[in-house]
Amino acid sequence: MTTTEAPPRSHSRSQSPLPPAPEENTPGHRATAFQNALNAALDATLKKCSYDNFASCFPTTAKYQPETLEGFWKDFTGKLSSTCQAEFNDILENRNVVPSLNALDRLIAEAKGRKDEAEKAAGAGGAVTAPVPPHILPASDILNAHLTPFLVEQQTSLSSALTALQSSNTTLIDTVISQRAEMEALVSGLESVVADLERGATMLQGDEVLTLAGESRKMEDELKSVTA
Repeated sequence: MTTTEAPPRSHSRSQSPLPPAPEENTPGHRATAFQNALNAALDATLKKCSYDNFASCFPTTAKYQPETLEGFWKDFTGKLSSTCQAEFNDILENRNVVPSLNALDRLIAEAKGRKDEAEKAAGAGGAVTAPVPPHILPASDILNAHLTPFLVEQQTSLSSALTALQSSNTTLIDTVISQRAEMEALVSGLESVVADLERGATMLQGDEVLTLAGESRKMEDELKSVTA
């Protein structure tokens, strides 16, 4: 399918500045126009319910108690106006009408900005290539356009989690290595103490020690016999 190129435009006239993008919940151009249309429709409805039309429905009361009927009419129309306005506001809030219309304003402003940039880039008298309409794009391109932002976000999140996990593992490995070195030092010290104890036990079991012990006991017996 061939796309029709837009006819060249003259750049002699100045481009009108783009309106500022509205805030998220502040009514923009289209949101304000929509609310004005609702208010105009409500006003037109209430005007149909004038006192004369209302009184024609209650001729007897209008004839004998006109002040009471007029007060009731004012209360009725006032209550109807406030109720309808409250219902309109609830619908606007529940359906996110204002943020949606503001988003539409931003999209149109961005599109106009891209159009102006394309016209400026084409130069005076140059042809501007029309963009490819989205509805004729291949399904794979549309799928990638929707999935790519999500996949990029998930990849960034997973990369951050992986980096944090690797850092935690490095810290844990350093702690394990340090504790292992400390345990090896303790085991080495215990082995040295055990070796000293074994050498001491071996010395105590030697012939010289046994002879010395026998002589000590003999001298002790002699001292006991002298003192007796």
